[in-house]
Amino acid sequence: MIAMGTELHAQAYFEYDAKKSGGVTISHLRFGPKPIHAPYNVRAADYMAIHKPSYVHNYDMTRYLKQNAVCVINCSWDVSDLEKQLPAKMRRDLAEKKAKLYIIDATKIAVKAGLGKRINMIMQTVFFKLSAVMPYEEAVEMLKKSIKKMYGKKGDKVVKMNIDGVDASIEGIVECEVPAAWASLAIGKEASDSKGNKVAYGKGPRMFPEVQNASQFANQVQAPCNNLDGNSLPVSAFVPGGRVPCGTSQYEKRGIAIQVPKVDMDKCTQCNKCSLICPHAAVRPFLMTTQELGKAPATFKEGSRAAIGGGVLDNYQYRIQVSPWDCTGCELCVRICPADALTLGPAEKVIEEEEANWNFAVSLPDRGDEIDKTTVKGSQFQKPYLEFSGACEGCGETPHVKLMTQLFGDRLVIANATGCSSIWGGSNPSFPYTTNSKGEGPAWANSLFEDNAEFGFGMRKAFKQRRDYLAMQVEVR
Repeated sequence: MIAMGTELHAQAYFEYDAKKSGGVTISHLRFGPKPIHAPYNVRAADYMAIHKPSYVHNYDMTRYLKQNAVCVINCSWDVSDLEKQLPAKMRRDLAEKKAKLYIIDATKIAVKAGLGKRINMIMQTVFFKLSAVMPYEEAVEMLKKSIKKMYGKKGDKVVKMNIDGVDASIEGIVECEVPAAWASLAIGKEASDSKGNKVAYGKGPRMFPEVQNASQFANQVQAPCNNLDGNSLPVSAFVPGGRVPCGTSQYEKRGIAIQVPKVDMDKCTQCNKCSLICPHAAVRPFLMTTQELGKAPATFKEGSRAAIGGGVLDNYQYRIQVSPWDCTGCELCVRICPADALTLGPAEKVIEEEEANWNFAVSLPDRGDEIDKTTVKGSQFQKPYLEFSGACEGCGETPHVKLMTQLFGDRLVIANATGCSSIWGGSNPSFPYTTNSKGEGPAWANSLFEDNAEFGFGMRKAFKQRRDYLAMQVEVR
């Protein structure tokens, strides 16, 4: 828009990760009076906008910030919250670089304008207001024209919602003081983040907390990659032959949802439909004995009820538990619940209340073998071998594949064509296909684009050959 509407030259390069939901897109934008030939990423930014508050904790957002730059954070925090919410490394960088800091609750503005979670037009407006790339009045006029051109075919209502969002944006900008004392904050390898997590790598804020009992791969390879620091890894960090462990998505704990569901167990009918429809296996039913329940956190005990359904279920207590760090906020569980037992709450509050409950729940024994898995309810007591993928929030594919893993378990073999399902199913370094306590799980393979039927057929032929050979050996003896 700037290049077409002004005499300025522009260069844009967009850096993506492989996550479909909550993924990181870094827009490297340059503007100037002369043609720009810069074949490298922006490493001295005059303006930085952070569109998700979770990025503040997950990445070193200020390492490439220039002196006297502008930093804008989309968040629901008040100015008084910044001392607690911003990691020490970020606060120190802001002070040392004499940056100007602003916050805006763009999500709240978008929801009020009818845009849902879509904040792109609001954050564009903020950019034009604070970046001084061009006169603000001219920029807004151009932005509104582009809205009419872009969304005109969708009707006047959609156009008006976006324009209302633009008009409401400026009032939501809050300038924040950057105390000089922040410049002397101590940080280092043993520092802790605002949640008390030990920092695994001394280069940034929380980034990737050391995971208790995490595999060597998770801490030495996955963590730097997920911190956008994978290019710094030496070849020696990788296992020869390219072998990687399964189930590493459990270590990410991305916390990308704005709102996360909570369950009212007094309303719950124990139908397990919420678990069935969850695309990321972040909502699950758990069965526990009275003795096991005695070791649970207090709020977990309070939310547990006697299991209903007869038979073996009569021996257990029951609870639906949400993983607040892994939920993507798609709301499908809330919508499918026949009893309105699930309601959405602010993610930060739900994480504080439910994190310990989830950690206890996943430590319980797997009782799927005791339950008939041929019903909707029974299938959801089976361990899902697909969990916490990078698929879109509300994905329609993953619930079906997850259900396949619950029905067939470690006997499932998947020949995956290249496409969306291969991206959320096998993007290094976070793998959502996982294993049971014996280290066994589905076999998954992905080859070139549309040849999955061919190599899948080859896999099937190989299985048949091995089984025929076994049968022949048995018959001979």
